[in-house]
Amino acid sequence: MDIQQQLRLSFYREIATLNTPHNIKLVQHVETGKVYVLKTLHIYDLHVFQHLKDTPVPGIPNIEELIEDENVLYVVEEYISGCTLREYLDANGPVSLQQATAWVQQLCQILSPLHTQTPPIIHRDIKPSNLILTSRGWLYLVDLDSAKESSLTKRQDTVLMGTAGYAAPEQYGFSQSQPTTDIYAIGVLLNELLTGQLPTAQRFQGRLSKVIERCLQMDPNKRYFSTDALQRDLSTAPSASQEAERKRILATSWLPPGFRGRDTMVAIAASLWYIMIFLISMCLTLEDVTSTFELTLNRIAVFLILLGETLWLGNYRGIWAHLPLSNRPERPLKAFGIAMWAFFLASSITSVLVILTNYLLP
Repeated sequence: MDIQQQLRLSFYREIATLNTPHNIKLVQHVETGKVYVLKTLHIYDLHVFQHLKDTPVPGIPNIEELIEDENVLYVVEEYISGCTLREYLDANGPVSLQQATAWVQQLCQILSPLHTQTPPIIHRDIKPSNLILTSRGWLYLVDLDSAKESSLTKRQDTVLMGTAGYAAPEQYGFSQSQPTTDIYAIGVLLNELLTGQLPTAQRFQGRLSKVIERCLQMDPNKRYFSTDALQRDLSTAPSASQEAERKRILATSWLPPGFRGRDTMVAIAASLWYIMIFLISMCLTLEDVTSTFELTLNRIAVFLILLGETLWLGNYRGIWAHLPLSNRPERPLKAFGIAMWAFFLASSITSVLVILTNYLLP
């Protein structure tokens, strides 16, 4: 460290130790009297801290000084007074849906300027202990020691960082961290705010359950692609009563699949499908069938098979809930049950056709 760097650092007098293992200290500027946090980092992404120093982000402590010396980075940043969400949850337990939504929306607004950088900046360690709630109700995201610029040229992270339970699968070396990595952690955080538990211990059931489920997808491509998209769903997610009513209407509607919702494009696609299966059935020709009556039976059978499979796979009148396996909540068993009954339906119609053919034809 040169003399100028030593001089800059000497202006900050240590007044307390905040975290001994991570070498985080509370310091005071000897001239202004302002209090700051001094961090000594051995693993860091200098580009991240330089960007934050040059372009402060609301909701992230401002960086006052950056001093690098022999692969060690000294960071002097704004001190944020308040309690962490970890401390809040430990003292008060789970919070209301309204409060959890408000906090997560604040967090999304903090992350948005980072994720929209080129390349994106990923925090990689979002958890309750890294979110500070001030006395005014403002949320601050701290501890960017694990943050890094995302790289499209690398297949996986060079240094594995994150906290077990909050870290996305790709942070364990499966692929490169992206903004969706932080969105996974937001899903864990939201679940914990509402239940007091990690998703592995207890999954929230309620208005935001589908939002949490999408955040926690193992495949990053199936999560929200941005914090803005996540915020929109946080605002528009239906209430539990609205969702229950929607499911009830869909389950009891006599309209065929494709016409039970309000999506015009789906209705158009469904209309084309029904017309197509009718034309396929009526235009069917069989080389070894010479009887007009037998050909008609085959055409009717093909139409019933295609129509029956459409109604079955579309869960017409909520039929899945009334048959074994297809009514199971476990996805693998449910999928197996749906496929099994689809095969049984096609086989049954075919068997009836064979019986009718043998009985009615000489």
